[in-house]
Amino acid sequence: MKQREDRKKPLVKIEIHDVDHGGCTVITGPAGHRLMLDCGLCSDRPWYPSIAYGGERIDTLMLMNLDEDHCEDLPHLWRACAVGGLVTNPTVDARALRSMKVECGMRAGVAKATEILERFGTGFLGDWSHDLGGVAWHVFWNRYRVDFTDTNNLSLAAFVQFGPFTILFGGDLERPGWRQLLKNPAFRAKLATTTVYVASHHGRENGCCDEIFDICHPELVIFSDGRKQYGTQETRDWYARRTRGILDFGRPGGLLGQPLRKVMTTRRDGTITIEVGTDGRFWVSATRQDSAPELSDLVASLLSFGENDTYRRGSAPR
Repeated sequence: MKQREDRKKPLVKIEIHDVDHGGCTVITGPAGHRLMLDCGLCSDRPWYPSIAYGGERIDTLMLMNLDEDHCEDLPHLWRACAVGGLVTNPTVDARALRSMKVECGMRAGVAKATEILERFGTGFLGDWSHDLGGVAWHVFWNRYRVDFTDTNNLSLAAFVQFGPFTILFGGDLERPGWRQLLKNPAFRAKLATTTVYVASHHGRENGCCDEIFDICHPELVIFSDGRKQYGTQETRDWYARRTRGILDFGRPGGLLGQPLRKVMTTRRDGTITIEVGTDGRFWVSATRQDSAPELSDLVASLLSFGENDTYRRGSAPR
């Protein structure tokens, strides 16, 4: 009964869409304000944010990383949706982006991003707000040329908060980028509030940074990734060892209690939806409900035996 009453309260919905090896997350606040982080797409099913949200308003579009997999649908989204504000790394202008793409070239999404930066400028553009109807966000970034000259380490690190719940999006940051951000006391303070972490660089090995987890102790880690293409994607157990876990009510309980989920991936679980109540409790669901738990989740259940209330804030998947 308690859970049913809590779910009547205003909710924030976080939809981490199942796209190709990229990202597209849409966060909808209690009053309907919408924040979109990246606009990757899925060519197989297919699924495009420009179609799914066509004709609707995106209050703020945040481009976490100016690589193709993060902005592939940007040419179509820019025409199909009313974009109120745009957020990018303010130190990366059109000239800088062209310079970073000299060797690998530009495809349509990055070319459109370059055009937008050249026309409107960089950073915080249009009718953006740090508070979207009660949903607050804060971003940190490294500086072009001063710190790095590669797009991954110039990714935004974005914290999105609703009450006591905070979700961190790591963009494509790699270890050197994380270590640079950790020099900032304000970043370290935000990091300590993290409830859910969307792993940087789609969970690949070069985004794994031990020092982050000296401060950040998430209850759940999520990879936004496509099919496995690289050996560097074999990081699930690494993250599971650094994650507290949430109760998985989609699986039967046993003598050791309710099993835990520590790591979810769009590759395996499909689109992942998190609903957050005003008290910070959250519920997780996935479009693929029939996937069996992996070894790291089963080990997590064994290790958590007897830890009374540690993981009761979240549940996944329903």
